[in-house]
Amino acid sequence: MPGLTCLFTERRTAVPPIGGPDAARRRLIDSTPAHRAGSYGDPVGDEAAEYYDRMLVDAEWSEAFCLTFVRGLDDAALITAFGGDPAALMSQAQLAQTLDGFRYGAEPATLVVAALGDWRVGIEVNGCQGNRPEVLRRAAAAGDGVAASVFRDVTGRSEFTYVSGDRVRVVLDHLRPQRRSGEDPGLFDEHVADLPFGYADDIIPEAAGLALVERITGVRLPADLMERDLPGVLLTLVPDDLVPEGGRGLAALEHPFVRRMLAAPTMENLPAMAAFRARLIAEDAGLAGEPVIRELLAALDAAREPGPHLRPRLRELHERLAGDLQAMNAVQDIAAAAFPGDDPAERFATAYAVQDSDRSLQAVVLRRCALRAIGEVRRPAPAPVPPPAATAVPAPEAHLRYPVLARQFAGWTPEKQRAVSRWLARRAFEVAGLDTLEWARPALEALDRGDPLPFPDRRAVFRLISAAALVTAATGLPLDQIGDRLSERQRAELRERIDRAPMAVITIFNTTDPDPARALADTFTTALATFDSLAEDLVNELRARFG
Repeated sequence: MPGLTCLFTERRTAVPPIGGPDAARRRLIDSTPAHRAGSYGDPVGDEAAEYYDRMLVDAEWSEAFCLTFVRGLDDAALITAFGGDPAALMSQAQLAQTLDGFRYGAEPATLVVAALGDWRVGIEVNGCQGNRPEVLRRAAAAGDGVAASVFRDVTGRSEFTYVSGDRVRVVLDHLRPQRRSGEDPGLFDEHVADLPFGYADDIIPEAAGLALVERITGVRLPADLMERDLPGVLLTLVPDDLVPEGGRGLAALEHPFVRRMLAAPTMENLPAMAAFRARLIAEDAGLAGEPVIRELLAALDAAREPGPHLRPRLRELHERLAGDLQAMNAVQDIAAAAFPGDDPAERFATAYAVQDSDRSLQAVVLRRCALRAIGEVRRPAPAPVPPPAATAVPAPEAHLRYPVLARQFAGWTPEKQRAVSRWLARRAFEVAGLDTLEWARPALEALDRGDPLPFPDRRAVFRLISAAALVTAATGLPLDQIGDRLSERQRAELRERIDRAPMAVITIFNTTDPDPARALADTFTTALATFDSLAEDLVNELRARFG
């Protein structure tokens, strides 16, 4: 029977590790015999972070994963808390076979469960449910009241989260541990101070997170965890909270309209939510008295489409406000509510930061209600489909965000699909700042020619975009020698490059799919993720270039 590593290694959703040391750096852990055996009740040693560093280096899934720790419950209770059906539990071989029946990008979330004494560990490869407060609170409530998770995704987001008493107590950024939130962000200060977060000592940051969990729980993950044949299950996602944890019971939510929307977050109420939220933004930004804004808000209140003559007037207002970024962002969000694109979620843009606390909470809640309604319409029932044939259609993400464009993709010739895929990959490398790196130039030239990419495998590329490697490539200095040599702007640019790099690499590999339609669909999806907040710029550029 396959172990956890074997189950996910060959799936396209799994990617090699970023930021970990190479094979030459792997070391034997000088630990007690009990620790070498992978026991879970032993005293915590100072070597814990190194122990987990080696474990993550050896793991095939250390680039994107979530490990959730809960005590005092059984497998069935943990699975239920995550949105799974305990009666549908299956072996890893069965789970792998089931996942193979889904089209790329349409695979459901999965959970694999390990029992360590009184503790249950939920393992998600390329998953994030255990990082969500909604899920952690359910899991904690099903157990003895506490839950903790260590999470990383392909964009580089990396967090430790601790929940107790139905509240998020601590959220800690593994890369920048000074960034903490929650009701008691300093709760584990005594443990955090001497752990190697932020790539200290060249340790994978999530290894420090796992060492923190070990200090809190006394649980050590066994060294052979990835080799065990653990049971798994498909998940139906637990819905997001409509009210943020910190907003519970506040007077702002007693507004009659907000209460009605909370009671009925449906597509029928989407126009009313967009209108109310646009007015909140206009009032908060001091723009409600602008004539064009008044006309737009009146149209939204009446649930009628604003006249096209308002578009140029709105652009004029936007230009007149040049220099006041917040006001310009407010105009942008009001315009999105009034003139939506293909995606209904675009009506609830978040460029503007609402200043008034009551308005801010109302705006957040209405957006969540809207996204809940949109998600219910979009969410298909998980059902395996036959493997895609040569006439594959674009990935679901492309259909959901840009359905008109996705339909155009399907009608293009294979030659054009290939050309657009290669262009998208190049643009992803450019926006991630990878195109100027010495190792990337031959890859982009091969891409332009339609030749095979000059890499032995994906793992080789992901080693080149670790935080340490990118910092050295950009500055010529090792990560541990940067100190205060960079300006805040340079640091911000480096952080952005590090965040965008993983999806850019996945994008260039997606172009190699033998099916040109599927290559374009997958490349478009990951290119959008690479561009992130600049996704609209990419779409506009694509439309202007290829029609």
